[in-house]
Amino acid sequence: MMLLPDLYQLCGPCYGSHQNVYALSFPNKQELILFDTGLDETDRRIIGENLSVWGLDAYKISHVFLTHSHFDHTGNAAYYAELGAQIFMSEADAAAVESGSSGTISYCYGFPFPACSGIQRLSGGDEINTGCISIKCYSVPGHTPGSMTYSFEWKGKSVLVTGDFLQTGTDSYTPVLGIRVDERYCYEAYCHSLKKMAELSCDIILPGHFRPCMKNGSRLLGAGYREILVNRDLYKD
Repeated sequence: MMLLPDLYQLCGPCYGSHQNVYALSFPNKQELILFDTGLDETDRRIIGENLSVWGLDAYKISHVFLTHSHFDHTGNAAYYAELGAQIFMSEADAAAVESGSSGTISYCYGFPFPACSGIQRLSGGDEINTGCISIKCYSVPGHTPGSMTYSFEWKGKSVLVTGDFLQTGTDSYTPVLGIRVDERYCYEAYCHSLKKMAELSCDIILPGHFRPCMKNGSRLLGAGYREILVNRDLYKD
């Protein structure tokens, strides 16, 4: 699904998958940047089918930015790395994906995690120039120690990729926060991250699950911080 010119959702509920994968395309260079990779071969097939629909299947996937270490977002990282993509994620979560440790929550899925080597580590405040676009990195620990969001400017809009840090609920102004499925979950860190990000100005939020928020993203960021305060007993570890 094309969200904006050359900005695509390649996997997610509209395709029968629970996890979202997004792509930026750069026709002049015949390159793609992915945000997250989906869970498994089924998601990879959905991604491939959508790339074919949009005439992007011959493009090179040059960079992959992972939002956090969980299997459903990183399960295909090793596959894309083998195709030549550079894989980026936070320092705090990278070791789990490289080793396939419990930080991938593979215990939720019943099959081994395909470890991905050679990950390039990121820290909050980093700005990565891919040669096509500049991606700004925000460290947002809580759901995992190394959760990270990514922002960029696209076609006059400020876009924020949030993974499980912040998602949309019944409408674009109702937040859904990441569940406490990881033994490393930390409520205090999550509060601090939400408070920090509530000050960010953005138009569009691309979450790890459910539907994108295509308007007034800043309002959803503020609602996320309110949610963890008002319903704190639901989120405390």
